[in-house]
Amino acid sequence: MKIREIAILSALWPIALACAAHPLDLHATSINPSNEPGVLGIVRERVEKIAVDDQRLYWVGTHLPNTGDRNGWFLRSCQKRNCPATLVTYDAQLYGADNVFSVSGEQIYWYREDSRELLTCLVTGCNGAPRSLATALTFSAAAFDGERLYFSDRRSICSLPLLEPGPRQPIAASPGALLRVAVRDTFAYWVSVSGGHAIDGNNESSLVRARKDGSSSAIEIISNDVKDSFNHDFSITTDETSIYWTNNLPAGSIHRCPLAGCTGISDVVLAPLRAPQALHIDGSVLYYQYETKPYEYAVSSCALPECASSQLLIEHLDAPGALAMDDQYLYVATTEQDIGASKIEVGIRRLPKPDRELP
Repeated sequence: MKIREIAILSALWPIALACAAHPLDLHATSINPSNEPGVLGIVRERVEKIAVDDQRLYWVGTHLPNTGDRNGWFLRSCQKRNCPATLVTYDAQLYGADNVFSVSGEQIYWYREDSRELLTCLVTGCNGAPRSLATALTFSAAAFDGERLYFSDRRSICSLPLLEPGPRQPIAASPGALLRVAVRDTFAYWVSVSGGHAIDGNNESSLVRARKDGSSSAIEIISNDVKDSFNHDFSITTDETSIYWTNNLPAGSIHRCPLAGCTGISDVVLAPLRAPQALHIDGSVLYYQYETKPYEYAVSSCALPECASSQLLIEHLDAPGALAMDDQYLYVATTEQDIGASKIEVGIRRLPKPDRELP
């Protein structure tokens, strides 16, 4: 979550508590069909984050304050093959909140910010109230794997089980302010910041990791040349040999180190690149999102390891998190509207991956 958003949510917290007793409308909007090829549906909300599994597409939608709707945040899904007819809404909150959710097996898990709970439902629908796995939960950054939630607790990383309620488990202490949690294979990664939360990328930031099972509290430094603007999403991903991250500045770049960490300066994969975000690796192809201009996003791809040339795949994404993929397709949310438009219309699209034979 960005610093500006934290301040806004803190100001709204008393209002949210006062309104929490009122029921929330879980069906305040719908998804409409489209005749345009590749468009799964049209929604009347900003799509902030997308995820997919084998059968379903999941997203967080937000309403702008001037739409007249009392709810501002929704967690939804639909079947990929028949989205408009299979819409499920799991939760709605009064105000914009974190986009912290994950799907594992037959369950969806998410963080409800106004009640500070970790919740779960079947992906086919809640059939009543969602099940609470943890309460009184706050953090500045979090990430899921298939079995646990990993989150910041002051200057430490902790985790909570997803299958059943259970105690938090300490993972490791951070050498500095802890932001930007990610989980890959056997490790939890995060950005450790010294000297405060600078927003210009000139603070002293390190990418560090520790074993996610808590079996060792030892901290390993991956790189000390991380630049994080804190005004844009930060992304980490890995392949069999390397870890990649985004230096998400206006004149930014994508960097790489060996999985064991850099012995010196990190390798620059792509630069310059305006506010790169949302890294995904599929085989030898790197997909990445970036700004074409302020608050307008595009997706491109390049072939690893050199990334000698990039291919533009789509523009006008709705938000940095509006990108996901399965074995055959990319899923994105796009709009031609300005970010401040009062009437929202966003298309959820499915695009074949480049050079992929489709059934």
